Amino acid sequence: MTELRDAVAKLRKHVKHATDGPWVTSSVWSPRATSTSAVYSLAHPTATVESEVVASGKIRSGYGGIRQPWNAEYIALMQPAVGKALADMLELEADVIAARIAQDGSDEHAVDLSGDHALTLARLINGGGR
Repeated sequence: MTELRDAVAKLRKHVKHATDGPWVTSSVWSPRATSTSAVYSLAHPTATVESEVVASGKIRSGYGGIRQPWNAEYIALMQPAVGKALADMLELEADVIAARIAQDGSDEHAVDLSGDHALTLARLINGGGR
């Protein structure tokens, strides 16, 4: 249960400080790049510093950026709204576990019966392994 609540706190902190979403990707041109894509926030005016979330791409010159445009797509997919939903789900699971423990005084039956997927997710968010 502690690992779930730690993951909730970490997600909520990052959601709070991340650029507001929704996030989208867009191909952009750069004189040094053969292809580049960036992640932008639609919550801010276009072409402002606030609207830029991250840039990435296949950089011909070898300078800067993430090497694959798919990384930008993935980052946009995992925008703050997704983090908030994950935190809500983990918090609900932690509450259910706490209620089960309170009911019978044991954590023996307090785990996710479908294979501890919530605990696995919490451990990955917290920087641990499976």
